Amino acid sequence: MKEMIISLLRPFAQVCNRFVNAISTDVAAVIYILVMAAVAVWVLTLKQEKPQKVNSAGKGLLVIKDLRYWAVLILLLQIIIYVVFR
Repeated sequence: MKEMIISLLRPFAQVCNRFVNAISTDVAAVIYILVMAAVAVWVLTLKQEKPQKVNSAGKGLLVIKDLRYWAVLILLLQIIIYVVFR
């Protein structure tokens, strides 16, 4: 059974391996940044989401009511971290 599964998946694995080896690291970085930016744009197109209201006595400085903006902020931080530490 194991050999049958391996023989079925081997052509797909070889195609993936050739694809990965054909792309340079600079192109991979650009693809990563473009994918993260596309996800950020997609998140902004989703409907507005609001977290449940919590006791207002514990409000901090960073009160963003729409969760989409937190998601975009996290995606931007991921892009910045990748660019800085690449």
